[in-house]
Amino acid sequence: MQQLTEDEFDARFTVVPDPVTGDDTRPFDQGLDKTSRHLWTIVDADGDLYALTGWHYVNRVGYLITEQTWEEEIEAKWFLCNSDEDENDEKDRS
Repeated sequence: MQQLTEDEFDARFTVVPDPVTGDDTRPFDQGLDKTSRHLWTIVDADGDLYALTGWHYVNRVGYLITEQTWEEEIEAKWFLCNSDEDENDEKDRS
């Protein structure tokens, strides 16, 4: 499985906004083609979010649709929760 950072994901793929809400993420899979190579699932893993190719059910937060197709399984580290940075930010504010 290929791994990408959020910046690498953004450079390779263009997210198609939800036509109803205008948001990049879609909270439900209703009406989505679960076999599409444009579909990504956002999953929560210990507070960090990852965009995974295809349709997944466990720990899902939402879905993305991209203009470009994915050709192999990809895991994109997306919106990482970095507790070290959070602690440093709090110390800087003190």
